[in-house]
Amino acid sequence: MRRSQAVAAAVILVLAVGGAAYADRELEPEPLGTTVATSAASGAWYCPHGGGPEGWEAFLQVANPGERTATIRMRTLGRARPSATETLTVEPGTFVRVPVPADGRERASMVEWFDQWVAVGWIARAGGEEGGVAAEPCAPTAGDRWLLPDGTSETERNDDVIVVMNPFSRDAVVSVVLLSERREPVVSGELTDIVLRPYRSRAIRLNDVVRGERTVSAIVDATVGRVVAGTLGLTVGGGGIRSALGYLGAPPEQITLPGGEDSGRTDLPVMNAGGERVPVEAVLLGTETEQVFAGLAESAPPPGSGRTFPATTDGPTSIVFAASGSEVAATRRTFGVSSDQGSTNGAAPSAAWLVVPAAFGAPSHPGIALANPGAEPAEVTLTALGPSAPSPVTVSVPPRSTVLAPQDFAEGAAELAVVAVAGSGTFVPASVSSSLGREGFATYAAALGIPVPDAWIPG
Repeated sequence: MRRSQAVAAAVILVLAVGGAAYADRELEPEPLGTTVATSAASGAWYCPHGGGPEGWEAFLQVANPGERTATIRMRTLGRARPSATETLTVEPGTFVRVPVPADGRERASMVEWFDQWVAVGWIARAGGEEGGVAAEPCAPTAGDRWLLPDGTSETERNDDVIVVMNPFSRDAVVSVVLLSERREPVVSGELTDIVLRPYRSRAIRLNDVVRGERTVSAIVDATVGRVVAGTLGLTVGGGGIRSALGYLGAPPEQITLPGGEDSGRTDLPVMNAGGERVPVEAVLLGTETEQVFAGLAESAPPPGSGRTFPATTDGPTSIVFAASGSEVAATRRTFGVSSDQGSTNGAAPSAAWLVVPAAFGAPSHPGIALANPGAEPAEVTLTALGPSAPSPVTVSVPPRSTVLAPQDFAEGAAELAVVAVAGSGTFVPASVSSSLGREGFATYAAALGIPVPDAWIPG
């Protein structure tokens, strides 16, 4: 069977299962305990952070950039009953880290906010034989189709998983299709019609299904209900951890993936979930240089495939990736100075962002990468949240370039959230940091910024 026929068969199979009565139903979070007034505004964040069986630590990173106090309610999901709900307040202009359970690969958390918009991400540190740090923003929306480019089962030391969470009060039914470099799309019984009970999450281990593949990307389709999905990548016994939220629906045709403070080695996993070859291209934006991503030159990934393209960079460098098809998605996998890795998705430029930290503790070498893929300069003001925050700074990001925030500012805000607002132009930021060990290079993590909705941009 040709690859395009396999993809078509997979899509038909996914659409055929489940109950049609739920296809268009929007499921809202069930109240989690004591009622909280919602006279102003409210929303939710969904965080498929994962975890491990021994010594893992995970924290939700919650930032309130506004002028009003926010009330949040949190709970953590797993295979069994969810944790009890915890209600907290987050004062204006502050940032907090809240510990959450991380004792299993499938662990995920949800945060509801009331009265004042907050941004939420996660940061996790592996324990036992699984070292490293991973950081990522949470998802503001659940949905019925997720694309996850970043996964591998190349060796037995790889223990990559897909984390799928159902944060709602009714069952969800999901089916998963795995795409790789050398095989037809994998559609198996164990990946079809997976029932997720209310407030539950599940981890799907890639090595249990597809072995020996450098790239294993995934399509997660919910035929009943809505879910959130992400990847957790691990290399046992050295190699670190990384995490990446999936793309909900179709990614933009052009995305920017910021990077910096790394060893200069980058992999770009690219998935084509459609039924036709799609031309893709990318350029590397450095501080003063722009060059074609040579590994992607004249590339058109075949339908139903996942491919990984390597690149070598020098200094802070971002990737501008473009594809003419809506079923193509890419994630950036960056390697730190030691053996740890970080993964980030890409995004379209915007004028206001909230950047959560990627450093887990001291000593550290924190960085904030600012990428400007546009034709006009971006004048970006960085304001850290917290009573001991450094003074705000303004950074000029030239067109088609990547710069790092000033070192003094980044060090002062190493474990704080940062509001980044452009007075002119647009940009894409990411937190990129090494931390821990004797010299602060033992772990590495990268986290894409979180766009601030127009109504909540600080004045």
